[in-house]
Amino acid sequence: MNQYEEMRKEIDSYLMKRFKYRLSLVYLTPDNIIVSRRNSRVSLYMRIRRVESLFPPDCLIIARINFRKERVGNGTHFVSFLSGIALKYGFTHIGIESVNEKSRAFAKKLGFQSIDGSNYAVSVKTLMDYFQD
Repeated sequence: MNQYEEMRKEIDSYLMKRFKYRLSLVYLTPDNIIVSRRNSRVSLYMRIRRVESLFPPDCLIIARINFRKERVGNGTHFVSFLSGIALKYGFTHIGIESVNEKSRAFAKKLGFQSIDGSNYAVSVKTLMDYFQD
């Protein structure tokens, strides 16, 4: 099993446990994108990137994340979990792609910095410090 498949498996296990699913929720595409299957509680689309693009190198990029229940801590809990995954697999940044007003406020709350007004990134170290306090 390669590193990206291991990450997929850990994210899948996390989501299955957190949202009480018995069947796998996410899969890995050939170009290293983690996508959730259609379900009613969570929608996830993440890019795994080692090379620099608009985002810094070694960045886990959240392109879409939606939870049926909002404002109950699911997003913060997921980013905290994702910080641990990033640290474990040698990623130095987490990004949020194409924010809207809600996700912009969420990103700013957690210490993400704007790249270009609609995309945000933060170092894993900054997130780990945030979650330690």
